[in-house]
Amino acid sequence: MFRAQANQFDDVVVRATDENLTSENWEYILDVCDKVGASDSGAKDVVAALIKRLAHRNANVQLYTLELANALSQNCGLKIHKELASRSFTDALLRLANDRNTHQQVKAKILERMGEWTEMFASNPDLGIMEQAYMRLKTQNPNLRPPSKPQKTQITDSDRQKEEEELQMALALSVKESGTEPSAARSNQPQAKAPQQSAPEQEQHQAIASGTTAATVSRVRALYDFTPSEPGELAFRKGDIIAVLESVYKDWWKGSLRGQTGIFPLNYVEKLQDPTKEELEREAQMEAEVFAEIKNVEKLLALLSTSSSADARDNEEITSLYHKTVSIRPKLIELIGKYSQKKDDFTQLNEKFIKARRDYETLLEASIVLRTEAILRKDLLRNSFTGLLQPQT
Repeated sequence: MFRAQANQFDDVVVRATDENLTSENWEYILDVCDKVGASDSGAKDVVAALIKRLAHRNANVQLYTLELANALSQNCGLKIHKELASRSFTDALLRLANDRNTHQQVKAKILERMGEWTEMFASNPDLGIMEQAYMRLKTQNPNLRPPSKPQKTQITDSDRQKEEEELQMALALSVKESGTEPSAARSNQPQAKAPQQSAPEQEQHQAIASGTTAATVSRVRALYDFTPSEPGELAFRKGDIIAVLESVYKDWWKGSLRGQTGIFPLNYVEKLQDPTKEELEREAQMEAEVFAEIKNVEKLLALLSTSSSADARDNEEITSLYHKTVSIRPKLIELIGKYSQKKDDFTQLNEKFIKARRDYETLLEASIVLRTEAILRKDLLRNSFTGLLQPQT
């Protein structure tokens, strides 16, 4: 028997899609991207390794493999596009999506990625196999499409009362927990993902049941794109974080996003918990790591500006600095998105404050005018009455 020839990408792909990862490791992903560009057969070999990982029965592995494939499509050019749009890779995707044992989140992610690749490859007719496979998948799995919008059913007085009661309970619980601090509160927070979980922790959706009130929910994440069909509806893209304002209909809430306010259907979003103390600390640590690399970026730019192309290729210091700085780019992009959203939120809050102040001043001025007019009328009546009482000469 002849042993199958070893694939040079098997090890690096396994490392980047390991089931024990708690999130995408961009250092490992970028290592795979760099390795693809260093070999003539890199694109073909890496996709062969991806196909093997898609056959793994763990949903974590499957999801990370799809994310790795997406990173390759964005960083490795036409050669990788041709391999992703090959019959072997698209068949592997369809096989996994149509397997009844495949996790629903994996199926949804396959549909999402195939849709993105179809759009990415649209200008090249040689890559049409991806679009054909995508259309087949949509036809065979109608349940993976966005759900129908719910009816706009008016909220009853009892619903309003229930919402107020839930809000008061949440406030009371918050006050109680703030006095006794984290032990009990932390025990209710999601813990780090164990290896045996069927899907990564960050992919677990907290669906919002029909009839849920907005009293105890401050933020939601969009599960699908939503295009308004009526005035007053809020447009959003999958992954957007929407600030919840109030319940408007039974299955529609009002929210704000990027300076816009409108209503949105609950079956298009998932509930987000407020960040824990540990999560805030991790965010602060990530920011510190990014800012700590600034000096390395500046040093790399200085070295590159004084080196020839041949020197740069053989210079170990330049190579080391490049890999260090490239690894922070995903974190930097995440921070840019985070602070862009915060800027939008603060801008919107400022606009609301300005409007509220303007409305208050208008009402105050109107109140002063009315009060002044009332005093003048009273004085006029008093003077008229006094004149009538005076004796005539």
